[in-house]
Amino acid sequence: MQWGRNMLYSAGSARPQSYALATLLSRVCAELGVDPIRNWNLDQPDTWGGIGHFSIAARARVALSGRFPRLDELMENNALIVSHDDATILAGDFVGMGEAAFVPMADVPDFFWKPRVAKQGFARPSEGPNHFADMDQPDGDDKTLLALCEDPANIDPGIWDAFYDSVTDLMSGEAIAAKHRGLLPFRVWQIFDEMVRSVAADEMPKFVCAAGVLTHYVGDACQPLHISYLHDGDPLRKFEYTFKKGKKAGETEERPLGQGVHAAYEDAMISAFRKDVLSGLKKTPKAAKSELVESGFAAARRTVEMMRATYDTLPPMEIVDAFVAFEGTPKERSEFFWNEFGERTIEVMQGGAHLLAVLWESAWHLGDGENTISSTRALKKKEAMKICANASFLPSVTIDRIGAILK
Repeated sequence: MQWGRNMLYSAGSARPQSYALATLLSRVCAELGVDPIRNWNLDQPDTWGGIGHFSIAARARVALSGRFPRLDELMENNALIVSHDDATILAGDFVGMGEAAFVPMADVPDFFWKPRVAKQGFARPSEGPNHFADMDQPDGDDKTLLALCEDPANIDPGIWDAFYDSVTDLMSGEAIAAKHRGLLPFRVWQIFDEMVRSVAADEMPKFVCAAGVLTHYVGDACQPLHISYLHDGDPLRKFEYTFKKGKKAGETEERPLGQGVHAAYEDAMISAFRKDVLSGLKKTPKAAKSELVESGFAAARRTVEMMRATYDTLPPMEIVDAFVAFEGTPKERSEFFWNEFGERTIEVMQGGAHLLAVLWESAWHLGDGENTISSTRALKKKEAMKICANASFLPSVTIDRIGAILK
């Protein structure tokens, strides 16, 4: 953090030289007696530093079956509207996206629509709960959303809202506010409906944008810490944290055991092994004709099934426990995490890329895209952002309101 400058003058004829007065942000926080942490359950932490989302979005085309040549051509032409190329993903320099004039569709939900992150003026107050769902939080009868949705009839926003009424925030014990009631599968349903409508109406730009932002939510759904109450530690195993410096030195506060696991797993580990991630996602299985879905509800159901498979493949508690038990540097922890979870992480990410291909092809099929879409050109960046800047495009709503806009 730079806080000023001084000038160094020469006794001779040399020009004065300026130098910055700077210090670490950690030192500033220590002097002020504050910690730069997020509030518990504010929403899910911003995901993966962009790398995970861009990787899944870039590899979804690998899983396209080839049965719809015009769809393949369209998504190839718009690859850089939806995501980044491999070289950019490997470089991993995504600083400032929240202020950028153009954000690839794969991270529009985080850096163009999400409050506190997006600075371009198009943040949506109700965007947060679209990114997650705590599928494993038990109610008083030890029922969870995962168990509830074994009956597909319960993939219903009204039923989910009633479930949220029956549980409390595990950290605070308070009722769960609307902004904390995750609705991720219903967001997929909503976007699928829009993709079908856009294809049938020959509104190719809107289809590309909807298909692009869908990659973000499906990417969230295939990550274990986005579908669990353990998203940033275990609130049922609280511990007393003691401030070691600053004005609060010696004071304590309750924190969930394992706080910091989200960034360590989804950000630091993925970033450290991005080359392996991109390479592994090249092996994503292709979409099969038998997998095509016929409705937005079926798209939501497939999303829940993928969430269940993700949870079974990579149990969130296993990741939290590994984080708590590990002793070493952050770099060593990323290597340890990759050795423990890397192969399974690629497996669940392949599941996300595969589901995206299935949903893209399904919407294209239902809208008869091979015959209705008149152009497969590449969108201009300004064109894509203008669509996303419109609040009526895929409006972000809470779970008590989304049922009214689902078909």
